Amino acid sequence: MRSRSPFSLVPPLVLVALVVAGCAESAPPPAVPAPKASSPTTAAASTAAPPSPEITAGTQSFCDLVCERAMIVPRPADGPDYNEKATANANTVLEAMHDDLLACYQKRVAANPDAHGFITVDIVIDPGGHVQAVETTGGAVLGEKTMGCLVQRVRRASFDPPHGGGTLRIHVPFSLRRVAPDDRSL
Repeated sequence: MRSRSPFSLVPPLVLVALVVAGCAESAPPPAVPAPKASSPTTAAASTAAPPSPEITAGTQSFCDLVCERAMIVPRPADGPDYNEKATANANTVLEAMHDDLLACYQKRVAANPDAHGFITVDIVIDPGGHVQAVETTGGAVLGEKTMGCLVQRVRRASFDPPHGGGTLRIHVPFSLRRVAPDDRSL
């Protein structure tokens, strides 16, 4: 008469489920004696790693996921850098608006000589290169009228369409302050 392996009584899928379900189990799995390596079924089952002590130690298991900081993978150098091209285009467009943006600020300084501000303008460019949205942060001292003037001027801008379609978000910090005539190079 042939003797049966203890694993021949437990279907192989149940064994796999016991090992995989470590994060969801509420009680430790029953102890199973070590299999004999004589049959193909037991040889495959014996290669599975046993549940870790953390899983079987308590009545309820604990799982954790730690996500470290993401990093951007640089593109290969053999192709064009479309981000660099979009940034260069944005700088060219914003430089062309310099006098109009400065005029908005100068109107505020005429009414309040101490007015200054550090603002950030987020511009969303649509697939055709038109400004889809403009959001600002900061600039409370400048007032609503000045901020509205700046936003309206940025809304009229036209950029190169984003490479590959879709939208493009441009994040631009601005510093609006009075400077002495000899400090204009800063």
